Amino acid sequence: MELDSVYQTYRPLLLSIAYRMLGSVTHAEDLVQDAFLTVQQQERSKENPSVRNLKAYLCKIVTNRCLDYLKSARKKREVYVGPWLPEPLVQDYSAAVISGSNAGQDPIQTIELEDTISYAFLVMLERLTPIERAVFILREAFDYDYREIADFVNRTEIGCRKIYSRLKRKIQDDEKAAEPAANEHADQLVMRFLHAASTGDMEGLFAMLSEDIVLYSDGGGKVFAAIKPIETSKRVLAFIQGLASKDDGAGSVRLVKVNGQLGFVLSTPSEPFPTVVSLAFKDGLVHKMYLVRNPDKLTHLRLG
Repeated sequence: MELDSVYQTYRPLLLSIAYRMLGSVTHAEDLVQDAFLTVQQQERSKENPSVRNLKAYLCKIVTNRCLDYLKSARKKREVYVGPWLPEPLVQDYSAAVISGSNAGQDPIQTIELEDTISYAFLVMLERLTPIERAVFILREAFDYDYREIADFVNRTEIGCRKIYSRLKRKIQDDEKAAEPAANEHADQLVMRFLHAASTGDMEGLFAMLSEDIVLYSDGGGKVFAAIKPIETSKRVLAFIQGLASKDDGAGSVRLVKVNGQLGFVLSTPSEPFPTVVSLAFKDGLVHKMYLVRNPDKLTHLRLG
């Protein structure tokens, strides 16, 4: 068994599973690396000579370590300052257009281009228990059969079927709200939003906000951010006006792809770290806004 070849072959898949499970690029990379080290050590010591399907074995290791991590992380997230948001996968917009499907050798960049779960949907998954999240992701995003999923999470096949069926019914409406319109239409909405904000057209901007919009701002207690979600179109508009006037409007906006969909990065002279913004639409209006400001969640950005 050539572990180097196995590593190159399965690392993108394992990173995809771990990132969706954890909502963290950095922890996903660490966990996948640790899984390969475990297999390497077992190979050298001949602890596990009966492994026939290495791909399934690696997926099981990664899934179970994600479950263990999520169980321990829940208490930390309960005392987290403000809303907890996943680490966004961010790619420079122009690079995404030029590169198309050729994302280079970095698996994280491949995930950025091929990710099929929007940022809003990733946020929604945070409401699930670790087991629910594992079953749903493995079935919905990777189309594993229930027998394989049951083996990965140490549950019965019938139990996994029931979990998935219950979740599918439970989040069907939320799924429609979380998933944006077709990319081209969603891109047009993002551009309209930015144009209205940059030109000071607050009336036009207000018209783009859903009445029940919610804005989430994650600073993790390390930078200034709203401690609670901001609700209603009037309050969100006031918050956006405050952002636009910061540093006398000297900030800059850069188009990016956030989890495969158009978003933007805000930078201001007075702050060393940028803010990654992702929008979710419902009925052609901005229904959710996600602002990631915690510096710890932006260290992996590759914007070149």
